[in-house]
Amino acid sequence: MRILLADDEPLSRELVLRTLRARTPHDVTAVEDGEQALELSLREPCPDVLLLDWMMPGLSGLEVCARVRKASLRVQPYIILITARNSREDMLEGLGAGADDFLSKPTAPDILVARLLPAARRSGAGRSHSRAVAQALFRARDEGDGELVVTDGAINARVLFHRRQVAWAHVSDDRNTLLEILTPEAGIDADMVREVVAECRRTGARLSDTLVSFGLVDRARLRDQLLDWTRRKMQSILRFERPQILFLPQKRGYSEDLLFDLEELLGDEAQLSRARSAYPPAAPSSQPPWQGAFSDSDGAAPRAELTRVLDRALLGDGVLGAAIIDRLTGVCLLQRGQELSPDVAWAHLQSLNVLSRQERVLDSIVVTDRYFHLVCFVPEAPDCFVYILADAKKVLLAAARHALQQAVSS
Repeated sequence: MRILLADDEPLSRELVLRTLRARTPHDVTAVEDGEQALELSLREPCPDVLLLDWMMPGLSGLEVCARVRKASLRVQPYIILITARNSREDMLEGLGAGADDFLSKPTAPDILVARLLPAARRSGAGRSHSRAVAQALFRARDEGDGELVVTDGAINARVLFHRRQVAWAHVSDDRNTLLEILTPEAGIDADMVREVVAECRRTGARLSDTLVSFGLVDRARLRDQLLDWTRRKMQSILRFERPQILFLPQKRGYSEDLLFDLEELLGDEAQLSRARSAYPPAAPSSQPPWQGAFSDSDGAAPRAELTRVLDRALLGDGVLGAAIIDRLTGVCLLQRGQELSPDVAWAHLQSLNVLSRQERVLDSIVVTDRYFHLVCFVPEAPDCFVYILADAKKVLLAAARHALQQAVSS
């Protein structure tokens, strides 16, 4: 993962930086103020994780967090606020600004590393989607001339292929596409761009030929600019979170000198895709990607006791699945029955961590039209909680909640 650390205190910044570089494989960049952090956070490729000191002169970590959340980024980073402020009101303010997690100063190295695990899990999921899109791109290239359409919710992307090369790439939420490509050129404004487009429509000439004939850019420089712009669009498409992919064969004419190889556009992803010559899909995992190896820790109950709690939880009427979740990292330690939602588990965990700092929390409940998602702390293991999934059509919520309380207190 790419991690950006922002802390104005040199000693604190150096300790965190050394810890991450010594104990993790992540690429870490450190800056000393919020202005630098915001600039790097909005620049492509954006960091996967932001570690922001809450109190910094000028732009605070809280303000950086809020501005990043408002930015139109393809993938939002995982944001952790580092702070000595730990009141319930402070935590709620941080969550309201868009923070994913909090670290108290001073931060123990093992806690720092552990709190990055949920971010790594989310980043890993993103990479699997990236591989799927990259594989689809290579399949489309080998299919022949045509258009690969990749959608993510309301956003649509188009990649046009010609003679096993990319002729164009576009993402639907981009604005001022042509003007963005030509921005480095002096004297080119929106009015000039509209004139060029109107000339193309009138004569039927290619856009690239018209730009050159107008004397706005020479052909070699235009190719360099198109390469840079297309590469950035392709990287944006690779970061789609829920890609839906369709290839449409079609024939079109393109300028032969303005076509690009996938390898020069995708970089490392190209190496990955070329290695899978048959483009096989990723093998399904036998356990959820969020499930980690169990290991006893200080204050935790033995595995046998947690297993008994899990087995008792499964005995409740209408219970479809149950799991033991590590409170610090959000990792699933043990699981039985129907696979549970790691995203719902993490939402529970966030609320429990905030509330339990000041109050004794009994349980947390999320109700949907089909399921009850319930969690409860394990008394013998305060760093763990039980998460059960119950069929809302087969059991009353009060009964499911009572059964869970019985499971952890027996």
